[in-house]
Amino acid sequence: MTSDQSSIEALRIKLGVNRVRDHLSTIQALGEQMTANAPTGSAPCCAWDAGNIARQGSLASPSSTPRILLDLGGTHTKVATISPTGEWQLLFDHNNEWFKNQRAPSLSSIAGFFRVLAHEIRQRIPQGVPVRVGVIWSNQITTKRFETSTTRGVTGIVSGLDSGGYRKGEWFLHDLVNGDDLGALLLCALHEQNIQPEVLVFGNDTLFTLFAAPSAHAGVVMSSGGNCTLVGTDATNKDDLFNSELGGMLLIPHQALSYGDLALLKKKNASTLALEELCAGNWFAESVHTHLEIASQYAEGAALRPLLQADLEISNRSLSAFIAKEPNAFIQLDLETQTLLRDITSALIERASLLAGLLTYLSVIDQVKAGLRKVTVSLDSSMARHFQGYLNGIQNAVNALRPKGVEISIELIHPIELPEGTEISVPMQGLAQIISNYEPAALTLQSHA
Repeated sequence: MTSDQSSIEALRIKLGVNRVRDHLSTIQALGEQMTANAPTGSAPCCAWDAGNIARQGSLASPSSTPRILLDLGGTHTKVATISPTGEWQLLFDHNNEWFKNQRAPSLSSIAGFFRVLAHEIRQRIPQGVPVRVGVIWSNQITTKRFETSTTRGVTGIVSGLDSGGYRKGEWFLHDLVNGDDLGALLLCALHEQNIQPEVLVFGNDTLFTLFAAPSAHAGVVMSSGGNCTLVGTDATNKDDLFNSELGGMLLIPHQALSYGDLALLKKKNASTLALEELCAGNWFAESVHTHLEIASQYAEGAALRPLLQADLEISNRSLSAFIAKEPNAFIQLDLETQTLLRDITSALIERASLLAGLLTYLSVIDQVKAGLRKVTVSLDSSMARHFQGYLNGIQNAVNALRPKGVEISIELIHPIELPEGTEISVPMQGLAQIISNYEPAALTLQSHA
């Protein structure tokens, strides 16, 4: 080991980045206990929010009614349509702040958001045509079947506001309360615009991600946030899908946190961090920046001080480009500073992918314990698509965690690129299958169409 390598290794130890790996068995045991307890609600447990959709079921004849897909994400809202012949069109993709600037101040945040959203949709679709609407809600909800004189489907009831299900902080969540009926609110806004869906289905993005891969046994999202599905294994709920919110509810033990994490806790005035806060995109750049600040206080990290004083953006985009050795602003730094930046960022990528791998493993472990031996996980992850080494880190972690004789393969699903340079998200692809095959008596459908 060279003196430079020795200094870098000493800096890693002082930062405590490897503590998660040192305490992984403890975190794993807690996660397994949470998934096992989820159906009964015994502490500790994660969410067990029924999606009212089965992983496998009877084959339904696809509807010929046009489908409208709403993806209400952490930073952007996308709306797309897919024709009966499978042709996609992205109607619009707006930053969530755009809706905030358009809303009526007299309305609640969510009602104002839905009114602007419905108006935007009406400008872009033919009037008087029956439609089926699917909604991707990237926060925690309890789903419930409903039927009105014009519409049938699954609504989303807000839940988990105080237990980790709403960490990303979208502006339209500001005055929500547990129990709010999102489907009823959206239907009201759609009706105001003379849009009459025959089917409306709400669900979590993780649940829909499962349906984007053929015959998947679980869906995992690791993008702005981190979450996974769980699947029922006993006689009463076998193959039924549940949203777990495990990424936000699995709290990392204090002894596994690094000194950068502890500094973040002080900034947030919080007591601990959840798994997703150490491995998902919404928090990654801030985590890197805080670790750089801590590292710069040591002699081995002194070369980082000019970086922190410079007016350079530390973002997921700039960091991923830097790690991939693509043109970026960090190339103006001296070699020693670049080396330290690359090592600390790489260490945090390794840690993030390890925890993402643990979440992937936890999404299927109960099915494995019930006898499943060959497993496919559908993964939607901007982190894996953009950060070099992240996907390999997930697979390596899963390979190390899986029981002997069990094969767990990960299928990273990519957005569909459209000719105009836009794209259809992974959950949208899965949701399109669900609302096309909707049956009024039960939400049972093939896992992939």
